Amino acid sequence: MSTRFAIDLIHPGHVADTWQDWFIDPQGRRRLILTAVGCAVVLLVVVIALVLPTRIRLSQDVGAIPKLRADLATREGDLNVIRADLQALSLEAKRQIRWAEMLIAFRQQIPPTLRLQRVEMGGPPPAPPVQPGQPQPQGAPTPAGGELRIEALTPLRPGPPPLIEIAQFMGGLMKDPAISKRYQLKSWEIKQAASGTAQGEREQLQVVIILSEKAR
Repeated sequence: MSTRFAIDLIHPGHVADTWQDWFIDPQGRRRLILTAVGCAVVLLVVVIALVLPTRIRLSQDVGAIPKLRADLATREGDLNVIRADLQALSLEAKRQIRWAEMLIAFRQQIPPTLRLQRVEMGGPPPAPPVQPGQPQPQGAPTPAGGELRIEALTPLRPGPPPLIEIAQFMGGLMKDPAISKRYQLKSWEIKQAASGTAQGEREQLQVVIILSEKAR
């Protein structure tokens, strides 16, 4: 039977310790404690190097959430303003298109003897008052945009008033799709134009035509 041992050539007369002997000799306890402390330090450094930056970034992200929410609320407010502006622009564009279509219809239908003086749109008529104790009517159609008032002038000439031209003008308007799909004839009248014509000009008759918007 042979026993394996190692000889320390650097230190003659001293037998080299194996790594097991390094922990079980009289200094082994102290070495074991130092090794454990070193491993703990290395583990702590690894944990700090890997976990701490992630923890810091997570804390920063959590702290930034209120600011992000405030920014989101601000952006939503700006978006609502932009949406309202776009809706207003869309309504205004539709209104301009409708006015352009109606002006084209007026220009095409008006006879030479009539001269447009004013075309204006009024607000919706006020709702009838409800008596106390009377239930509010449900489902009744309401006008969408009120009345369209057309004023024109025609020269006063001998003979009957120019009813044929006025009737043709109103009939042409009511047949034009741009007007017939939204308005219906409510009333019309012919009256003496207000004084104020220049000297030498013929007296004028004023034609007032009122169209009411159809119920939607």
